[in-house]
Amino acid sequence: MLSGTIFKQTLRSNLKLWLIFTFILCALNAVLVAVFDNSTINSMTEMVKGTPLEGMMKKTTFLGMLAQTFYTLHGVLIPIIFIVMTANSLVANQVDRGSMAYLLSTPTKRSTIIMTQAVYLVVAILVMFTIETVVGVAAIHIFQGDTELSLNDYVWLNVGLFLLMFALSSISFFFSCVFNLSKNSLALGAGIPLAFFLFQLISSVDSSLENLKYITINALFDTNAILDGEGYVWRFMILAAIGLVLYGASIKVFKEKDLPL
Repeated sequence: MLSGTIFKQTLRSNLKLWLIFTFILCALNAVLVAVFDNSTINSMTEMVKGTPLEGMMKKTTFLGMLAQTFYTLHGVLIPIIFIVMTANSLVANQVDRGSMAYLLSTPTKRSTIIMTQAVYLVVAILVMFTIETVVGVAAIHIFQGDTELSLNDYVWLNVGLFLLMFALSSISFFFSCVFNLSKNSLALGAGIPLAFFLFQLISSVDSSLENLKYITINALFDTNAILDGEGYVWRFMILAAIGLVLYGASIKVFKEKDLPL
């Protein structure tokens, strides 16, 4: 059961933040699409011809470049910051400031309040990535009309990125439900997603630290597997399962916890 009144209030309270992060995400995606120049790749391929890098450059495509930039850095870090801030504000911060006490003093059930907050966070992320995908497709048609690429692969990259954010948001939301103080909620609700991001980044740039990818769920968003067209469905299923389990656990924890009212 959801509360339309609480959902609208949450939407109004977080709209400005959501608009800022959605705009930044879409703008960065569009810029990276626009600046790609296939002739530069061809020139670089000619420059490294006859060297071990020649084979790697031949595999470099528009989506491959996008996967190594937007879908590894900007497209991951920006939504994580939005998720951490929003998840904390939806529960722990309201308990910390005392505004949750007002909500709980109304006839609205705890389960309704927390489910509405959880649904808001998921819908906010879903709409954000839907808009980002539409903007990206439009930018591809405008700036890369002559570039050969698979729009199907592009859409799957965005589906995978959304599922990764769905799983990471469940972590932040879970700790927001567990703790009554924002500082404790942020310590784990922000610390774990950011640690996952750094582990994945370090493992991808330093082969001696490659094993770090096994302790981060970000590795389940495997852009190479998506572009190769194999081995990514089961990873998507695990990300979806993590999100569903932790959102379910968050609702149970909030319903049963002792609150300082």
